[in-house]
Amino acid sequence: MLKPRKIPTREQMLQQMAGLCAKCEQCEHDLREKMRKKGLPGADADAVIDFLYDHNFLNESRFAHAYASDKHRFNGWGRIKIRMMLGMKRVSRDCIDDALGALDEKEYMEILQTLVNAKARDLDLSDAKDRAKLLRSLDGRGFEPALIVKAMRRSGED
Repeated sequence: MLKPRKIPTREQMLQQMAGLCAKCEQCEHDLREKMRKKGLPGADADAVIDFLYDHNFLNESRFAHAYASDKHRFNGWGRIKIRMMLGMKRVSRDCIDDALGALDEKEYMEILQTLVNAKARDLDLSDAKDRAKLLRSLDGRGFEPALIVKAMRRSGED
């Protein structure tokens, strides 16, 4: 027989969420979802979130910048996918725009070029089907089509 699930107190959840925020940047949406799954009542969740904002454990702008930078550098995502994923986490449009604007343009293009070169090794870029395959692949990673084409041209020059 299953034991009834014990619902944490507001204080327990506050400590848990503050600890999580201290380890790495979090967003309000994800924290609310974690608290909901643990069964914390909405009013208590609101109080925890308010405390985290008041004591700078939670900062939407800081989260958006860290998320955008990490997803671009470590996952090879482009601006389109990062924008979509931050939107799904209910980050404000202004914070998203600011975070994407802070991405280093030179580094952005270098990562895109590296991805194009790596994928182009296995393809024949003189073949339209292979070019389309490469374009779809990088489009799925959220890079802008015009930049992909530019990087593909550069790859063909090498």
